[in-house]
Parts: sequence; structure tokens; C-alpha cells
Amino acid sequence: MEEQDKREEKRARNMVWAAAGAYECEPLFLAFSPDGTADLYLNTIIGLSYQWYDGKKLEQFFQMLGGKNEELYEGLLWIALENALYRKEEQKRSALRELRKEYAHDCVRHYHRQKDYARIDRLRYGHCREILGLDPELGKEDEELLRAIDLPADLTTEQLLTRIRAIFEQFFSYRPMPVKRRNGVYFLQKIVGVFHSVGQIGTVYVRVKQPDAVDIRQEGVPGIRERTKLSFFHLFPRKDGAHDREYVMACFGQSMLGDREMKAVEQRLCTGNHKDSHLLFTRGTRKAHPLSGKAADADIVSGGHAVGFSNRELREIMDFRKECRLQQEKNRAHFEKNRDLYRNSIQRLAGKLQVTLETEKEDDLSPATHGVICPQRVWRVLFQKNPKVFQRKEEKDTAGFSVDILIDASSSRKTSQEFLAAQGYVLEKSLERCRVPVQMYSYCSIRDYTILRLFRFYGEKGQDEAIFQYTAAGNNRDGLALRGAGYLMEQSPKERRLLLVLTDASPQDDQDLGEGAFYKNREYTDEAAVADAAAEVRALQQKGITVVGIVTGSERSAEAATKMFGRNFVKIRNINEFAETVGRVLQEQLRML
Repeated sequence: MEEQDKREEKRARNMVWAAAGAYECEPLFLAFSPDGTADLYLNTIIGLSYQWYDGKKLEQFFQMLGGKNEELYEGLLWIALENALYRKEEQKRSALRELRKEYAHDCVRHYHRQKDYARIDRLRYGHCREILGLDPELGKEDEELLRAIDLPADLTTEQLLTRIRAIFEQFFSYRPMPVKRRNGVYFLQKIVGVFHSVGQIGTVYVRVKQPDAVDIRQEGVPGIRERTKLSFFHLFPRKDGAHDREYVMACFGQSMLGDREMKAVEQRLCTGNHKDSHLLFTRGTRKAHPLSGKAADADIVSGGHAVGFSNRELREIMDFRKECRLQQEKNRAHFEKNRDLYRNSIQRLAGKLQVTLETEKEDDLSPATHGVICPQRVWRVLFQKNPKVFQRKEEKDTAGFSVDILIDASSSRKTSQEFLAAQGYVLEKSLERCRVPVQMYSYCSIRDYTILRLFRFYGEKGQDEAIFQYTAAGNNRDGLALRGAGYLMEQSPKERRLLLVLTDASPQDDQDLGEGAFYKNREYTDEAAVADAAAEVRALQQKGITVVGIVTGSERSAEAATKMFGRNFVKIRNINEFAETVGRVLQEQLRML
């Protein structure tokens, strides 16, 4: 992969140099598609910016952009430059029109309507729709902003930057100011974190140098596209099943199932739309090093080379493990800080559930050796020597059911991990007090693997705090996760089973849909992925499992949730409502069971 990155860097530079007509140019940005390949159209635009404008002044202006909206300002400047430069060159370069349409089509195709995007992503999506002659599907203010940055071709560098300053002042009350930036090489897309979901909607610009930095073509200078801590993994599949399995287990933990058993499970579950995917059921247990017997991070280095991990993959694994430890500490710290609040929540929720359970109990008169005498049974003492001639009331529990809680752990949950862990703890402790068998696990997807991380089995003791290990990462292949949940629920000690699914109703994965009359070679996202998840919900219902969705996200997610769960879902505005909402759902379901 490192060699491939270097080749793509070289290709991107050649594209920029060809458009700029100057091979001594050292660009501030290069452009790459989501799969890491150099993008011809945007690298051409970067090169043209050096041909038509004062490159040094442009770079200085980019360096002046900062603050919490830095990505928004940089993105808007690039849209403005793209508009102006395309108008300058469209008559001279006959292929530019088709390249632009291809870029716009790819951007629109990767946009997932159910996702909550940053504003610049929505603006870029609207801009690309306009390129294709479509309505931008934006609000009034964003449409006005797009009109403002639709710059003409005849502006000089100074005129262009003056217009941009005025636009930033008008729409954001923001004035770019000179700031001292640290030297170094880093990605413009700062949202790309450890196992961050592929949320970008198309090709992105990547910052590759600082204007005042040393010439990175000099010998001994670090690599140009060194991602360091900003992009630790490859979501795009390597198509090496054994290698990817070792990689995923090194990150998330060893499989709970043996190789033979796991193969049988995948042959059963990884079919149809998921025929090219894999499953991992894990408790998060790290593989012990054969010499030390410990699962320390240092041991992954020697062990990793043995299974063929590259240096880059070893760094990714180490960094992700570190992030997991830090997140666990954050989860615990958040709970301890709010311990009284959550303890009260447990008492309140358990109390409500217990009242509901009590009302569902029936009295049954059963034969006994003491109680109220039953005249009709006295003869049994004389002829059958049976002392049970009395009757006594015995409580019969009609709410014999189990609860499974499946929690989305994709990177869209990055901002709410502490709250989710605490809410999960409240739920499992409340159900435990009511003696309801509960099983809890999270799910996410990377490298063609859907990982189900189990925190608690039915009736298990001593695992109350395992939920504090909850960490969000990667994508969410809801359909396969639901199949995995159905498999785990086969171990339920109760005939009646309830599955609660916390989701944003926006399944998305890099591995395409495997097959099907309508979904062959289709991406696992948007309508196709929602339809797949809905089919899996119905399949579970046919097995007698009650499935209820606890849905977060924007208002648009309600429509997708309706397709997935029918009427059996509840929309929550805030993660802090999770446990309380589940309590209400459980009370309603108890009355129906």
C-alpha cells in the first residue's frame, strides 16, 4: 500500500505540473479520490490555479484561513477557484467538460441522503448537482452562498481574493488574518480519524506542504503523503481474507468461535447481499504473545511481522488500541462524574419495569401439602397416599422473555461514545435487577468484516462494566449485523425474544451488495442498504423475534426507519434519552407479549 501511495502521489504531481506548465511548481494541495487514486480533474484545477493566478499569494491566503470553520472556508475557496478556472479553460481544453461532469457525477453518487454531513460537504454536493444541471437541493442561504462564489473567468488574483474576503465577511462575519502555522505535512480532511467512516462524498484536496516549509523533494525529508495519526486504516478491501482477518482481530479482539465453527456460521449467514462479507464475534480479548503470554501492544510488533503486517498496518493497530484505551478511560470518567445521576436512573427504570412485570403476573391454584383444603382431593390421602390435598396460590410469571440490545458503533457515534456507554450500563443494570435475561453487543464494519463486540451474555455475572469498552469505528452494515444478532439470540433461555436496535437508520459499507435481482454490483448504501436491513428485520420477525428500532439522527432518518422497522421504532433526539426510551418500549412490549 505504501508503494501504491507513492505512485499516486507522483501521478498527482504530474497532473498538476502538466496543467500548470511548470515542473518546478511545488503545489500546496494534491487531490485524491476516496480510494486513494490521484484525481485527474481536480489536480488539473490545482495546476491551472498556478498557471492563471499568483500561486504564492493563493498559498498565503490559504494559510490565513483558520478557526473552527477552516475546512468550510478552504472548501469554499476551492469551489470558487474551480468555477473561475473552468470558465477560463473550457474552450481550450475539449476534455475538461467531460472530466468535470464525471467528477460531479461521482460526487453526487457518493452522497448518502440519510447521513448528517458537514456544511462544506452539502455545499459541494449542491455545486456538483448544478454542474449536472440538477437542482442543488440546498436551503436558501446555502444557495445564495453558492451564487456568491460562482466567480467569473476575468478576475485577477487580487480581485478574486478581494471577492472571497467580502463573501466570508458577508456570510460568516469572518476576516482571514495572517497566522503563524507550524511546519509539517498533513491532510486537509481533519475529520479522518481512527477508523473513521468513509463519509467524504467524493474526491478531496489534500494539503501536502506549507509555503514556508523546506522543499519536500529534498533527500531525507519525510514522505509527502505521510498520514500519521490522521488516517490509520484502509477501509478499502485488500481482498486477502486471511490477512484481513488477522488485522481485524488484532484491532478488535480474537474470535469467540473456532475456525471450523466460524466457517460454518459464515456459510450460513454470509450469503446473498453479504456473500462477499465476513463476521467476527468477539469479547475484545487480545491474542497473547507466545513468548510473554501477554496481550501487550509491544508484542504486536514481533507477532505482526510474523503474519505479514506492514509497518503502516502495525502503526494503525497500535494507534487504534491506544484510542480504545483512552476511550475506555473517558467512558469510565464520564460515568463516575455523573454517578449519582445514573444510579438514580437505574433505580427509576428498574422500578418502572418491576411494576409492569408485577401486573403481568397471574395467580394459579396449585396442589400443595399445605394451604386451603380441597375436598375433592381428600380421597388421594386414603387411596394414593398423596398428601397434596390442599391448594395454594402460586405466582406464574407470564413475562418470560429475553432482551438483546444491538448498538451501532460506527464512526458516526464518535461524539457520543461516553453517553452511549453510560446509557448501556443503566439498561443492563436495570434489567438485571428485574431478573430479565439481557445480552448486549455493538456492531461496526471494516475491511469486509462486520464486527459484533459482545459486552454481556444472558445471565452472565461480573461483566457489568464491559460496556465501558465501547468504542466507535468504521462503517455500519446493518443487514449483516442483524443476521449476527439473530444467531446470538439462538442462545436465549426464553422462548419470547426482544431485539432493540440503536441505529441512525443509515446503513453504509464499502463492500458492495453481493447479489440479488435489483442489487447486483450496487453499493451498500442509501435505498439499497435500507431495503436490505428491512428484509433482515422481517426475517427475524418470522422467527418470532420482536425487533424495535431506537433511531437517532436527522428528520430524514425517520423515513428510512419506517422502511426498516415499519411502525416498530422510536425516534430519540438525544442519546441521553436512550435508556429512558428503551424503558418505555419494554413496558409497551411487556403488555403485548
